[in-house]
Amino acid sequence: MTNSNLKILKDLNPSQKQAVLNLSGPSLIIAGAGAGKTKTLTYKVINLIANKIEPSSIVVLTFTNKAALEMKDRIQKLLKTKNLPFIGTFHGFALKILRVEAKNLGYKKNFSIFDEGESITLVKKAINNLNLANFRNSANSVYKKISFYKNKGVDNENYLPASLKDIYLEYEKLLLEHNAFDFDNLILKTLEILKKYPEILKKYQKKYSYFLIDEFQDTNSPQYQLIKLLASKNKNITVVGDDWQSIYGFRSADYRILLNFQKDWPQAKIFFLEQNYRSTQNILDASYSVISKNIFRTDKKLFTTNGKGELIKVLKFKDEREEALWIKEQIIKKLKSGKSLNDFAILFRTNVQSRVFEDLLISEKIPYQLIGAFKFYQRKEIQDIVSYLRYIYNPNDKISLERIINIPKRKIGESTIKILKDNDWNFEVLKNKPVFKQLENFNFLIRKLESASRELPMSSFLTFIIDSLNYKNYLDITTEEGLERWQNIKELIGIAYNFDRFSPKEGFENFLESISLLQEADNFDKNANKLTLMTLHSAKGLEFPIIFIPGVEESLIPHEKSLYNQENLEEERRLFYVGMTRAKQELYLTYAEERFLNGEYRHNEPSRFLDEIDENLKENFDITEVELDYEQKIEYF
Repeated sequence: MTNSNLKILKDLNPSQKQAVLNLSGPSLIIAGAGAGKTKTLTYKVINLIANKIEPSSIVVLTFTNKAALEMKDRIQKLLKTKNLPFIGTFHGFALKILRVEAKNLGYKKNFSIFDEGESITLVKKAINNLNLANFRNSANSVYKKISFYKNKGVDNENYLPASLKDIYLEYEKLLLEHNAFDFDNLILKTLEILKKYPEILKKYQKKYSYFLIDEFQDTNSPQYQLIKLLASKNKNITVVGDDWQSIYGFRSADYRILLNFQKDWPQAKIFFLEQNYRSTQNILDASYSVISKNIFRTDKKLFTTNGKGELIKVLKFKDEREEALWIKEQIIKKLKSGKSLNDFAILFRTNVQSRVFEDLLISEKIPYQLIGAFKFYQRKEIQDIVSYLRYIYNPNDKISLERIINIPKRKIGESTIKILKDNDWNFEVLKNKPVFKQLENFNFLIRKLESASRELPMSSFLTFIIDSLNYKNYLDITTEEGLERWQNIKELIGIAYNFDRFSPKEGFENFLESISLLQEADNFDKNANKLTLMTLHSAKGLEFPIIFIPGVEESLIPHEKSLYNQENLEEERRLFYVGMTRAKQELYLTYAEERFLNGEYRHNEPSRFLDEIDENLKENFDITEVELDYEQKIEYF
């Protein structure tokens, strides 16, 4: 062992050191939240290289390119060498093999990799080729279903639902004709080659002797089968993960792969990393009291030297507006006492929860960044309706006109739109063309909507537009995506209710102004310190001194789709655990008596997860009796 390696080992605690020193054979490292798992994996790679293992024989797999780059930089700096192992994602590794071996499946070396948009276009073409009229508006949904089954490892049409079988076959045929792989096929086709051609498998088993996998709990079946096949000869496989943080079941990740690792590798050595370097003991104990209610899990108990810290704050509010206002005020108070904006994160279960926080933060001119979700007013369906509003309000807004001229579809082709654009959108130039009837119908619709804008309160006017466009059918709510978009539309109507107290004209103007203000703030002071808003799913791997989790209610967290399914409910509990363990010093969990969500007022019970937190670790506050001033403006920036 080299001196540099001995120096590196001094940075590790005893459990981390044992895992790093174990160089050969299968090993499973169960690493709790904040326990330094990535550091341990990185140092093991360094120790392998320090012990004369050829870097080119080592494969390190992460789940994001960013994580891979950070690991590369760290290894490079510590070893002071550019001779590195392969460090990248599963898909990147599979691509490396496919560039050499894809010819065995009839592909040329210069194949393309289709992104989701291109894949959906090809699914649409497959549907058209098969003349499946019932699916013509469902290409996106069909693609996502195909992708789901592929990530489950179902790549044989005989195991697919009958409704997808023909489309799947035609889609795969078109991919080959286009000399292209979709993202999922990078794994599946590599696996197919290795299974089909034993000599190719032997070649890569000889080439790659050591496999190290980060975030193993997020592995899906095809990914694991690929590595299991390649590692089966030398058996030098190290996996690092935490089943308590497995939250991507909807992407076909399977935490049971981690739980069953010892069955697949009976000689595996198990290491537990239980010292947490992030949080206080109260946060760790509170999060344990929740996750311990899961039946299917490993068992460990995290500890820290960071002290007990503050109790978890659990707060009850009247509605989501008061909840958000209180959180905003707490942040401002803490800013005045010396905290920075990047000390805070607000974590929510669903994307639509971000809207009320964005409104408040913009009104206070507090810079923020939204991660892991589209900003509400940037969603396509919201922009469609808002563009109608803008064109009705200002007929000179030709940008909005261009967006809405074919929404919903009016069979106005690109050549027609080009003529209109070339003639400043003067419909009369096409008076003798068949398309003119469509344009006249559009004009009639706009005049009807203009008239309604002068008579109806804002929420009624917005509903009138949506009904006139038959927008609900346009979204196709029979698909999961269409239903989610329709829920966003209902959320927009809910926002419009706030402007019903004005006259129709004032309500219309104020509503548009409020939206414009929000959009103008999107790029507000990019380089400034910013408050973070993100989904719970996006928060994994991150940490903040102070965490707020709003909406801790039944039907939100746990989500309503998971209430009656034990497996899904356990994943919701893991998701909540992930959110709790992002906090370093302070954790606030809030819920409301009433919440406007997806176009309706809901009266949800507090989440069962709150009851699972040990009473000695939390403080409960009822804010419903406190009068909060909506018009209060706290000058800070």
